[in-house]
Parts: sequence; structure tokens; C-alpha cells
Amino acid sequence: MPVRPLPFDDVGSDLRAEALRWLGDGVTWFDAHTHIGHHDPDGYEADPEELVAALELAGQQKALVFPMQEPGGYRAANDWVLRSCAESGGRLVGLARIDPKDPGAMDEARRTLAAGARGFKLHPRSDAFGLPHPVVEEVVALAGEHRLPVLFHAGRGIPDLGDSVIHMATDHPGARLILAHAGISDLGLLGPRAAGRSNILFDTSWWHVSDLLTLFATVAPGQILYASDMPYGGPRYASMAMLRVARAVGLSPEQAAGIAGAQLERVVAGEDLLDLGAAPGTGGLGPRVLGFERAIGYLTAAVQMTFRQGDPTEALALARLACQAQAEAEHYDDLRAVDDLIALAQERTAAGGDPYAGVHAAMTAQVLAGTSAALNGR
Repeated sequence: MPVRPLPFDDVGSDLRAEALRWLGDGVTWFDAHTHIGHHDPDGYEADPEELVAALELAGQQKALVFPMQEPGGYRAANDWVLRSCAESGGRLVGLARIDPKDPGAMDEARRTLAAGARGFKLHPRSDAFGLPHPVVEEVVALAGEHRLPVLFHAGRGIPDLGDSVIHMATDHPGARLILAHAGISDLGLLGPRAAGRSNILFDTSWWHVSDLLTLFATVAPGQILYASDMPYGGPRYASMAMLRVARAVGLSPEQAAGIAGAQLERVVAGEDLLDLGAAPGTGGLGPRVLGFERAIGYLTAAVQMTFRQGDPTEALALARLACQAQAEAEHYDDLRAVDDLIALAQERTAAGGDPYAGVHAAMTAQVLAGTSAALNGR
């Protein structure tokens, strides 16, 4: 199931084209979160060539890559990642995946660094560990010695990572701790506390516009890294969403370019990080528009139902009804555009086939609904 969203993730091509015009030419894109593998219990899989093809399709240059879950252990998978990176012509940069419960975890971490890994990936949910954890501390200390990143799964399926992240960032200032999936497990707790701790970073590999707006409003732009989550996510949707949200909170094209790739280049090179300014806060987000907010709520339900193999029909219908906000006439055009995308989601869902066909139209609709009030007039 290689990069499953690719046939559908350009449903917002006009929105993406507008966002890229705002960003300007000459920006290097460096995706902070992609996977390869064939044995993950969730059934997804991808080869390195498929990731590179997806980068080409999106006009992007590079990606960090690491193994998907490997129930048999990570040594062979790490070797495949590093070999694939060496053969990619510079398009792929490898992180080694480490299971801290493995008795040989630290030997594997040292071995892969010597073989060319540019840091580590740790997954508390699929590899079933919690924080604090003594081996995780050792992995972070090793990364800190080389000024390299440790990327943590910080999305669904886990409790918050808590004060452990703050303590590790403080105790190992050379390590760059990246919380994946917009850090949704920790965003409310750690987002504001990340200020002044530039070695705590967040990647954008997440779909929900409200989470992304919270991230971009409350975390300094120099601590945010663009990411797609391939093969689970597609780079065209991910880049469109990232740019729309960055612009909505009031970031400049120069700050967005740092998020798109320039900062990650420094992370994997072990260099000093760019200072891209302070978190902008929520002041630029514009007025509350209840039609948009209601549509986002129902679209969230529809997307979640789809991901859980349920029926999103009722939630999509309610989302369309939310766009009939007669009291918000100044937002009429954008409400109609949101409604058009939801109608497309309904059409594709009713046609059957891959549910991703409908879900990408719904996700694009909620990005449009979540950013239009801020972007009107800009």
C-alpha cells in the first residue's frame, strides 16, 4: 500500500498553488517524518523509491526516513534504511529506530550512528514503553553528544510524555527532541513551556487544523518542522495545510521557509539552529466564525469515522448544513468553497472504493474552514 494518499491528496491543488505563490520560489523542502517497511501490523508499507517518487510529485527535495514497526526487531530494518539513504542521491536521510526494551538497544544505537544514521526514532505506542525510561535517557544522551535528533511519536495512542521531555531537553542540551504529529499528546502541556528550550521541536505530521493552529500560534516557528508522515500521509496535503496555517497565524514567508526545510537541515547537520522569532500568539486568527467552527466539528467526526472504518455519511451531511450560515454573509464565498469540498467528499464516499478518496476532501475542507477567517483580506 505505497504512499496510499497520493491519488487523492491534491484535492486542494488550488489552495496549495496559492500557498506556494505566497511562500515564493527557491525554498528547499525537507520532510521530517517518513517511513519504509513491509511488516508493520497495521498493514501499511512503503519502499524508498516510492517515497522519492512522492517527493518528486510534490516538488520537494528531501526526507528523513526510518523503519516502520518491525515485530522481529530493528537491526535489519535499520540497515535497509541506511543503505537506501546511501543509494538515494541525497534525497533520503536516515534515523535508526531503537526499541529501548531490547537488551541490545544501546549497542544498536552506537552501531547505527557509526554506520551513518543522523539520529534516532522512538515509538512509545507501537514499541510499548513509557517515560521516564532509563534506556531512552541513554539514547538521548548519546544523541546529545553528537548534537543529533531523537524523534518521538507524540500522537494518538499514548498518554502525554510529560515532564520527561523537559528534563531530557534540559539535561542533554545537545540533543534535539522532536515531538511528532504536532505533539498532540503534549501540545497543551509542553507547547507554552517549550519557549526558551530551542532543542524541543515539533513536526507537523498531523491532519487536524485546530491542532495545527494551536501548534503554530503557541510554539516558536524555529521549533516547528514540516512533515508528511508518508506513507500514511501525502506531501501535497501536508504542505498545503502547513502553509495555510503558517500564514493564518501571521508568520512571514521567510519563517515558513525555515519550517519547510532550512531548520531541519541544521538539525541533522548538528549545527546551531535558526532563530525564527517568537510564537505569534492567537491575535492574527481573526474573528470566530460559527459556520466554520461547526463545519470543523462535524468534519472531524467524519474523518475519525473514516479512519475507524465507520460511516461518515451523517457527519458529512451535518458539515454541509453548517455551511448554510446566513448570518455570516461576509464569509459566504469561503463557506461555499468549504461546502463544495464536503460535497466532493460525499460523492467519493458514496462511490465506494478507497475511503481515502473521500477523507482527503474532508480534511482539505476543514483546513479551509479553519484558516479562511484569518486569511480574508490578506
